[in-house]
Amino acid sequence: MTVTSLADARVLGLAKRMSLDTGFPRQLETVTMVDAHPPAQLHRVRLADHESVVAQRGDTGPAVLLVHALGLDRQMWEPVMDALAVGRRVFAYDVRGHGSATGSPSPYTMADTARDLIGVLDAIGVERAHVVGLSFGGGIAQTAAVLAPERFASLALLATTDFPFDAFEGRASSGENDGMAAQVAPSLTRWFTADALAVNGESVQYARERVLGGNTTDWAAAWRAFKSLDVQGKLASLGVPTLVLAGEADVSTTPEIMRGIAERIPGSHFRVLPGTPHMQPLEQPGLVAAALAEFWR
Repeated sequence: MTVTSLADARVLGLAKRMSLDTGFPRQLETVTMVDAHPPAQLHRVRLADHESVVAQRGDTGPAVLLVHALGLDRQMWEPVMDALAVGRRVFAYDVRGHGSATGSPSPYTMADTARDLIGVLDAIGVERAHVVGLSFGGGIAQTAAVLAPERFASLALLATTDFPFDAFEGRASSGENDGMAAQVAPSLTRWFTADALAVNGESVQYARERVLGGNTTDWAAAWRAFKSLDVQGKLASLGVPTLVLAGEADVSTTPEIMRGIAERIPGSHFRVLPGTPHMQPLEQPGLVAAALAEFWR
């Protein structure tokens, strides 16, 4: 199935879970579903040791590369891609172990994910991009910026960290020992506000299905890769425009944590989005799109 919206992604998650019980063929992935938006262009790319899919909206202008959070996939960015694609080429790809890259080789490190990011830029023919990463994606973006700063036109760090948390190993082990169903409640309560969870809208349903349908091996590998994050203090001389965007209601990477990142990157812009939780583009896409557009102006 080629998905072009969060609703499509939710249906795919349900279908794949049903296939585990009924033996429904995996060829389901060849079906295209219709969405209110024109479908994104999809590019299958070969990286060092696996393949991924890159979605593109917009055909002209500066390139933007979006890097998603742990446990989700490139569809996480769907609520903001159309707005960001006005006058820009916007790309979002599946990080190894996620989405179309599920089952890619593991274990791996943040350095491996950074090389993947540069490999995506090479594969789509982009020399320099405005790179935006959220949470795990922000760790990947920072690691890639240390590795290859010349590939960055700017860096935007959303709801992320520049140091590993002690809790990362516990989340890896919980996936292995307790299964993915046990990850849904703690993940969603970290990611969304109570009001959003009560409404249970499309974005919440999408996130729930992505976690519930996840692979325990990929989940654990990603959390253990996140433990290898080693960028604190290494972006002080990056020399490209940098935005550090915090959510006022983020209980995972709090505004205080995000402010610390900004203070360690001289000249960076620090901003707090009101009423916004960890999954900024899923719950407050308008605020995120506006903040990024203003940053790039």
